[in-house]
Amino acid sequence: MVQDKEIKNISKQKIAIIIAAIVAIIYIGLSVFFTNHFYFGTKINGESCSGKTVQEVEDIFGKVSSDYKLTMTDKRNNKFSISAKDIDFTFHDNGQIQKIKDSQSSFGWIVGIFKDKNYNIDIVKYNEAKLKDKYNSFKLFDKNYVIEPKSAYPEYSRKTNSYEIRPEVYGNKVKKEELYKEIKKSISTGNQAINVADFYEQPKNKEDNSDLAKAVEKLNKKVKMKVTYDFEDRKEVFSGYEIAQLLKCDTEGKYDISIDRDRMIELLRGLSRQYSTYGDPRKFKASSGKEITIYGGSYGWLIDKEKEADELTKVLEAGKSVTREPVYSQKALYRTKDDIGKTYVEISLGGQYLWYYRDGKLVTSFPVVTGNVSKGHGTPGGIYPLNYKTRNTYLTGRNYRSHVNYWMPFNGNIGLHDATWRGSFGGGIYRSSGSHGCVNCPYGGAATVYQTIEPGTPIILY
Repeated sequence: MVQDKEIKNISKQKIAIIIAAIVAIIYIGLSVFFTNHFYFGTKINGESCSGKTVQEVEDIFGKVSSDYKLTMTDKRNNKFSISAKDIDFTFHDNGQIQKIKDSQSSFGWIVGIFKDKNYNIDIVKYNEAKLKDKYNSFKLFDKNYVIEPKSAYPEYSRKTNSYEIRPEVYGNKVKKEELYKEIKKSISTGNQAINVADFYEQPKNKEDNSDLAKAVEKLNKKVKMKVTYDFEDRKEVFSGYEIAQLLKCDTEGKYDISIDRDRMIELLRGLSRQYSTYGDPRKFKASSGKEITIYGGSYGWLIDKEKEADELTKVLEAGKSVTREPVYSQKALYRTKDDIGKTYVEISLGGQYLWYYRDGKLVTSFPVVTGNVSKGHGTPGGIYPLNYKTRNTYLTGRNYRSHVNYWMPFNGNIGLHDATWRGSFGGGIYRSSGSHGCVNCPYGGAATVYQTIEPGTPIILY
């Protein structure tokens, strides 16, 4: 029994020695092998160099460089490539592969097998000017190919008179500088494929943005309000669609809501075209019973678009429906469609006659003398508002200074006044002996008109 135990112990020792010898042989053998060969599992720039010599690796890269082609694929599955020939791509080691081999200790391979053996080194040369030209030629950057990314945004629906959230658009716009850097890196390291979608610009805000939800709620409150403009016998309502056109929402920030001033001015320009009457031609039934069209003059309503824009902005910011009059830079006597109304002074330049109507009733009428046409002082036709009235003043000009008892200007320095220096009125006096442009009236006629006429009253000349 003792002898059997001794035999067994001797056998175990022999086995251990044999195993140790085998391990030693393997270790020494691999150490000798790794003296001139790369560790198993070594990769340089993505190429397997496992168990290869420096020369073999250099030969691989020399072949790879001549066949090199970098392919970029976008989300439409379109491919864009750069070949070695395109950029004069060549292998240029400079001893870097040998340095990697030298860093792998032949006798330290046991430890080395547990270390990362992926290396990336710059072992190529290329013409960067040609690379840039090739890169810039890609369809990726054509304006007709590029779809800009777009943040989620509120969109107004005229059908429902409400805003709804439209989801973000991812598009295909490339971060050009970043992709170019990745291409240079890929060329230097031998990488042969790039997913272009990894370099797309992204929309800033998504449809689940809480600020967007709040903005939609605010916008919907505003389009439910109404702004009613009261023109006495007519009304114009801005609501829903009109208000939506004035609202802006910052989709790239925190969805702040603001008023589009330019669009508001344009909207008010349309309102003014429809309801301002300043300088408009007007149909007028003369005292003769004939309907004529009067052109020119400065009478009428004129909406002040800038000031009304200020007021309308305040209304929209408050968010409450209102009925209002617009801000006017000039007003007429009546706000109805017929803004001449039934109180006015009518003057026939051809007939040299004046009629004064108040509330539709003739107050007075009389012959007048208007501007001297032979000297180029003819009184201009048109409709003008009476500017003001005053007593006992002097009218002055070149070579004259005349006292008048009743002065009623309506067109700059042209106005109605008494002319006590005249012995007669009407007829053809105005052709050669008329005024400097004013309407000369008999003393009694001027006095009667002066007593009840008010500033703003239309003075109609034809």
